[in-house]
Amino acid sequence: MASGIPDLKVNQGLWPARLGSVPSVLMAHARSKKSYLLDPRFQLKWTAYLVVVVVIVMAGLGVVIARVAGRASDTAHLAVMQAEKAFEESRTNSILARRSVQLNSDDPTLAKVMEDSLAELDAQSAKNLADVRSRQEDIVRDRRNLQQLLAATGVALVLLLVLMGVVITHRIVGPVHKMKKLLRRVSTGRLAIEERLRRGDELEDLFDTFLQMTYSLRAMQAARLKTLDATLRRAEATGAAEDVLAGMRALRAQMVLGLEPRRSSVIPPSMSESRV
Repeated sequence: MASGIPDLKVNQGLWPARLGSVPSVLMAHARSKKSYLLDPRFQLKWTAYLVVVVVIVMAGLGVVIARVAGRASDTAHLAVMQAEKAFEESRTNSILARRSVQLNSDDPTLAKVMEDSLAELDAQSAKNLADVRSRQEDIVRDRRNLQQLLAATGVALVLLLVLMGVVITHRIVGPVHKMKKLLRRVSTGRLAIEERLRRGDELEDLFDTFLQMTYSLRAMQAARLKTLDATLRRAEATGAAEDVLAGMRALRAQMVLGLEPRRSSVIPPSMSESRV
């Protein structure tokens, strides 16, 4: 331009040549480093709430299961005691019956039949007692295995909840963290926002509202820039003071900078290169 006003299109053509490929690689590498604890206080607090609630529920369920298993174990112990008592009574009755047969019967055949019957009865009683004891051992072993399983499951569930809590809250804190940075940028006059939320992030409606706000601000900035350009041309045509023109050009440069996309931290092109 003959008026000495910087041309935005030329700036956009010069900047990529200055940037080169190295800064873009470094920026991509920096973006690849993801931190799930963007706001540790918020994320860990709500994760702890989730873990505490689940632990309380698990503790209550564990108490109920422990009581049921304890009652089953007590019932098995009582059954063993009753079986042992019945076995002792059976043995005592068998001994008394053998003595009675030996004293009152002179028939060897009858004595042998009675002896075989009593021996079979003793064997059956011993077998029943062994079965009851085996069942008690199974119940005790199952109770111990259940306690170990509950403890291991509880630890695994707590670890899983901690991981899930951090990941889930990251989906909320991530957009908030990004919007805080973008709001700081907008507060400095940089209105071009190219960042977007990741897939699966929450607060999409809020972020869309923020983008609409930046679009409106950019439109207002562009309209003001056109008005400033017209005023600057008239000032140059009427021979305004040089300090006034310099101030207007500096203001225009700031307004143009606010409409440009964000660039990496490199030395900007000189004003002489940006003029046509």
